[in-house]
Amino acid sequence: VLMVLRDYIFTGDRGYLVSLWGNVKRAMDSIEKIDTDGDGLPDFDTKRNTYDAWNFSGASAYISILWLAALKASLIMSEKTGDYSYRDKWSCLLEKGRKSLEEKLWNGKYYNLWVDGEKTDESLMTNQLDGEWFLRMTGIDGNISDDRVREIISFIFSNNFDKEQGLINATVPENRITTIHTYKNCQAGAVWTGIGYAFSALALSVGKKEISDTIINSIHNNQLRLGHFWDHWECGHHYTRPMSSWSSLIAASGMKVDYASKKISFSPVCENIVFPLILPDVLAKITVNNGEINIECLKGDLSGWKISLV
Repeated sequence: VLMVLRDYIFTGDRGYLVSLWGNVKRAMDSIEKIDTDGDGLPDFDTKRNTYDAWNFSGASAYISILWLAALKASLIMSEKTGDYSYRDKWSCLLEKGRKSLEEKLWNGKYYNLWVDGEKTDESLMTNQLDGEWFLRMTGIDGNISDDRVREIISFIFSNNFDKEQGLINATVPENRITTIHTYKNCQAGAVWTGIGYAFSALALSVGKKEISDTIINSIHNNQLRLGHFWDHWECGHHYTRPMSSWSSLIAASGMKVDYASKKISFSPVCENIVFPLILPDVLAKITVNNGEINIECLKGDLSGWKISLV
């Protein structure tokens, strides 16, 4: 669901969006059915997810925040397709889910790993804000405020970043409760560079540049030391997750694209920066120098586009 919206925003291909709209609605219906208590968050049989050796239970922050991001994406796509049949239901689910996220999973510092009835796992998951990362990298405001995101990022960095290893997938802060599913789990204790890049991009997008730079430099130096600069071994060689490094470019440039309306804006993290612009039919070199922007098209044409520096 999230990828369909992202691809539409970056290509302006309405035919693509319309062709997949039925699949989007079926996917949303499917996930809604695993919300057993009607609180707006998926909670049935959530143990199987991308962390395939790390079992969750009940409502998890990681899955819930992705679900809320998908709800927001679906509402945007309903506007783009002109199909408003689900709009009221999805709006209510999003409002209810956001409220439940705070009531069930927020512990004052971060979102607990999961809660299932009276049981909870308070482990600190690095990737808990994955849905927020995806929305922001697509150029959409998140469901969680920037202040809250900054607070969580700082807490995760202070607890989960190890100078020698890098950014660990999860830890258990002092005086917090974990479960047998997380304790000494091989994936919870692992360092995945793809998650490090995504976390760094999110940090950069909300102004946490020092944290972002520290993590990216750690990844870079460790991969050089290991001799695997072009092969970040995660779940095997040449694994695809480190391609999330591309989002650090989006975050650094502060790029927002609306291809259908031929609009693009940049809000770079520093006054002087050079970066590529890559769209389906455009390759350009962007130079920002002391508040002025220069665009050198190497392929394609940006005539007719409204380009702004925010």
